[in-house]
Amino acid sequence: MTDLTVQPKPLSRTGGIRDVARQAGVSIATVSRVFNDAGTVSQDTRERIMHAAALLSYEPSSLGRNLVRGRSYLVGLIVPNISVPLYGTMIQGIEDVLARHQMSALLGSSRDRPDTEARVAQGLLGHAVDAGIVINSQVGAALPVQRMRGWVHISPEIPGLPWRVELDNEEGGRLAARELLRNTSSGSPRTALAYVGAPGRESLERERGFAAELALAGLNYRRVVGDYSEQSGLEAGLELLQFPLDAVFVAGDLMAAGVLRALHRSGRNVPTQVAVVGFDDSLIAPLLYPRLSTVRQPAYQMGAAAAQMALDLIAGLAVTPMTFSPVLVRRESTDPSPEPPFTPDEGRSSSR
Repeated sequence: MTDLTVQPKPLSRTGGIRDVARQAGVSIATVSRVFNDAGTVSQDTRERIMHAAALLSYEPSSLGRNLVRGRSYLVGLIVPNISVPLYGTMIQGIEDVLARHQMSALLGSSRDRPDTEARVAQGLLGHAVDAGIVINSQVGAALPVQRMRGWVHISPEIPGLPWRVELDNEEGGRLAARELLRNTSSGSPRTALAYVGAPGRESLERERGFAAELALAGLNYRRVVGDYSEQSGLEAGLELLQFPLDAVFVAGDLMAAGVLRALHRSGRNVPTQVAVVGFDDSLIAPLLYPRLSTVRQPAYQMGAAAAQMALDLIAGLAVTPMTFSPVLVRRESTDPSPEPPFTPDEGRSSSR
């Protein structure tokens, strides 16, 4: 037989706002004013209410308090793909700046799908975020920009969203070309060059700088398009190996990892036979073999700048677009200089 006896619930040790008001001998409205930092309550009454709240372990609802203030203290954040290390670094910069101002990011991932990005934007707006940041939008003008006042965009410009943080991608392409055209240890110039790009304005800008620098040297190049994934880099590398090849510039580090894998499969030595330059200087760049020379994108600083710009817009301050300069990071995929010799101690794991 099923026991239908109702067991009495234990009394809660915490109280609500009504309990605090009753304990302190004041109205609910007075308690609310105290927790919303209104200056119309006397010090004696304020102390009595705080004492009652402590006795009852009362914690005011941040949602309710924010509704009273007309603020959510949230910044919406749209990321194309949270598994990409570069975006993770940008998010760190964003969160660190917001935390210093007692604000949080409400994150949504578009998973590299334009239809999902538009839906995520609508969802974040539905949460009444105070401002927002879009990283590498896939849909641009298809976003509900008329409702996105106070939103900042990292990278390609979105019509209707004038506040953006971006990288000088064209200069990055020039840096990559100069690195690949540097004198090799053998003294032989590199003349069979290739570019592995991807869809979007950023890749086109990187290619434009790369092509302009090669043109100054009287050189042309072969072009293959991937999608920023490691697999597409592998496929691009295998395709390029059907032709003469001694240098490759790749629009992203993940794709560069795939290109390196293709070169290893074919038995090509990097960088003696084929030099490789990536882009971003993401966390994987120094972990590849050989370590990847790459064009560094200051992702953390760009994220922090976008967050500060969003905060300035919330405060009603004037802001202007920001452009960051890239830096070439030279490692063994273009420089055949030997690494420091390995010693046995380097291979031991610490027991402490």
